[in-house]
Amino acid sequence: MKAKHLILPYVALATACVFLSRQRESISRLQVKSVEVRKHIATSDFRSARSHATRPKTDTESIDWVETAGMLRELSRAGGLMNMSPKVMSFYVRLQEMDKNELLAALDQIEASGLDDGEREMLENRLIPALGQKDPQLVFSLFHDRLGDENAARESGLDGVFDGWAKNDQIAAIVWLDREIAAGTFNSKSLDGKSPIRLEFEKSLITQLISTDLAAGDARLAALPADQRKHVLDGYGFMDLKGDELRAYSSLVRTNLTVEERNQIFGPQVALIGERRSLEQAANYLDGIGATGEERIKAVERAVIRRILCKAHNPGVHGKEIASMREWLGTQAPGSVERVTGEALSSIIFNGNFPDVEAMVWKYHEQGGGDELLTSFLDNINYHRVKKEELRELAEKISDPKKREEALGKLK
Repeated sequence: MKAKHLILPYVALATACVFLSRQRESISRLQVKSVEVRKHIATSDFRSARSHATRPKTDTESIDWVETAGMLRELSRAGGLMNMSPKVMSFYVRLQEMDKNELLAALDQIEASGLDDGEREMLENRLIPALGQKDPQLVFSLFHDRLGDENAARESGLDGVFDGWAKNDQIAAIVWLDREIAAGTFNSKSLDGKSPIRLEFEKSLITQLISTDLAAGDARLAALPADQRKHVLDGYGFMDLKGDELRAYSSLVRTNLTVEERNQIFGPQVALIGERRSLEQAANYLDGIGATGEERIKAVERAVIRRILCKAHNPGVHGKEIASMREWLGTQAPGSVERVTGEALSSIIFNGNFPDVEAMVWKYHEQGGGDELLTSFLDNINYHRVKKEELRELAEKISDPKKREEALGKLK
């Protein structure tokens, strides 16, 4: 597969560079043995109904939920949490300070407020994460129907509730999830048969089991259809693993995924480390997962191209970055240097900077880049950013007659 198939469009990637830097998942270390899980299953009954929950009167009755719904609607229209007023901030602080009984009373008050379904669910979705921190099992009883609707489950924050549960009480979370699976809660009616919310729950458990019970994690993955395992193992949070945990994670990836799927996971992780941290740390990650020859080559190619793309808005760094990239590639994947250089250079053409980029192409060609550099540059170039006649001189320098003819043919 050519490296160009791994490049994201520039605008999408630039957005991702900002967004993904904020995404980091922490990894807990809970010591759990399989025998404890079995004992917990045998002696516990976690089902409860909404009608059984106690609802004492509290000072939450002073909250005007109709007014609060309007306030939150305005917040959404104004751009979300980045534009919170002091009043809205006070509301969120109050939610975190409520105990379980207060949150339950608030849910009853919202239900009796006369709000339409959309506004009622909007308010409930604000309370669910706070209640989930106090009693996740109760949350899943009260809002069990939302597990069958991916959008409703995500908007309610049920994936986050389960993630916190898996970190704080791994045994109970496993028992609950396995019972719901057996009961058919996550049986999907979609054509692909996937339940995205179940897969998110499985990912939360795998994240914990990597350090507590690798065999149990492997068994959970093996129980999933083969085409669903990649989703569970794919995530930028895994790239923060180190040492034994990183080796355990890479073992799960290699045991449960195809070669292509492994590359689709390791490649983006290494690319983000190289772009946000350093190429040296990207190499350390590859060493940590014991990357094979093919895994390493594909991952480092993706890493350097992403690094260059994410710096495309700053033309002043291009020469230095390209030189650094070539040096690093020479240590990680020597056979890829010229091809990836050509592709990287083709990716940074914008706003009339073609003469500067062309000068770098000539520079590295004169240093021995040869046909591989030229053909890679011409094959990956965006013709909307440069006039074809400006490329003819480069194409004519290709020494291989067949490749030269093909390149010139594309420029007609």
